[in-house]
Amino acid sequence: MTDLEVMQRAKKYMDRLAQGIDPITGNEMPEDSLLNNVRLARCFFYVSGILQQVIDNGGTVGNKQKKKNSFVVTPQLAARLAPADRSLRISDFTEMLAAAADDPNIKRPGTTVITDWLLAKGFLEKIPNAEGKQQRVPTEAGRRIGMYTETRQGQYGEYLAVYYSPEAQRFLLDHLEEIFKAV
Repeated sequence: MTDLEVMQRAKKYMDRLAQGIDPITGNEMPEDSLLNNVRLARCFFYVSGILQQVIDNGGTVGNKQKKKNSFVVTPQLAARLAPADRSLRISDFTEMLAAAADDPNIKRPGTTVITDWLLAKGFLEKIPNAEGKQQRVPTEAGRRIGMYTETRQGQYGEYLAVYYSPEAQRFLLDHLEEIFKAV
C-alpha cells in the first residue's frame, strides 16, 4: 500500500469517526461513547480536511513549490540580451537577465556570482569603509570598462553604490558564459 493510499484510508476513518460511525464495523457509535463527543467530532473533521489537502497535493505535506532551475546562459538567451541605455546597479542587471530568461522556473541569477567573478578578475576590489566593513569598489581596470561609484544615502547612512554603465554591461554580457560556467 502506498503512502497516498494510507492517507486516503486514514481520511476515510476520520470522516467516519466525525460522523459518529465506528470506522471498523460501520456501526453507529453509542451516544455515550467518548469517540462520539462533539469536540472530538470537530477535531476529526479538521484532521480529515488536512488529510484531503495532503492527498490533493499528491501526498506532499504543505504547498511545496517546484524547485527552480539554475540560471544557464544559452545561445537563445544571449541573443535576447542587450545593455540598458542607462547605468545599472548589479541587482538591476541581474533582474534584466532574469527578465530575458522569461521562464518562471529559472532562478534569478545571484549578484554575488557576478561580483565574485569581477573580484577574481581584478575589476573589483574590497576595501574597508568608515565602519571597517568590507565594500566592493571598482579597480582601475573596472573603471576602464565603465564601472563607477556614487555616494548614496541609505537607511544606515552613506554608502558607495557601484554602477555599471552600458559599456560595463556589454562587457558582462560578453562574458556571461564564463561568469556562470563556474556556478
